[in-house]
Amino acid sequence: MFHLICLVLGIIVSVSGQPHARASDLYYTDITAVTDDTRYTTLNPDITLNEMNKVKHSKGNVVFTSGNRTAGDRLIVNHYDDGSFPSVQDIEVLMSYPAGTSTGVTLTCIEVYVDTSADDAGGYLSKGGIGQTNVEILLTSNVTRSFNYETFIYGY
Repeated sequence: MFHLICLVLGIIVSVSGQPHARASDLYYTDITAVTDDTRYTTLNPDITLNEMNKVKHSKGNVVFTSGNRTAGDRLIVNHYDDGSFPSVQDIEVLMSYPAGTSTGVTLTCIEVYVDTSADDAGGYLSKGGIGQTNVEILLTSNVTRSFNYETFIYGY
């Protein structure tokens, strides 16, 4: 419940004209329209995608999680982005922590809140993850006109 409130506040801040919060230690791509030829899995055929836990709340509202909050962990990354398209598109977003050459902390929990005009979305870990000091997250949605997400990464 607490994080759902954070998501709503994040969207309100964005709608009010304030700049999106950007995480300096997170690499992320723009919300990008893809074709079968430009999808992440086509460009990286040897990659193994591990599906994140997924809870659908209503049409287009999905929460992806991996791991759990633990005593002593803290919020490491909070990132929000949104995009819209004039016609339906298949989209992807790729995020990696840590960005560049920095050293990451041990990850305990990842939560990604998605709101899309499509019926569904996908959330996958393609590298690293819980208990490690790095992670790569792939978000996907097909046949969508809008895609909003907020990512919370916790660790110690």
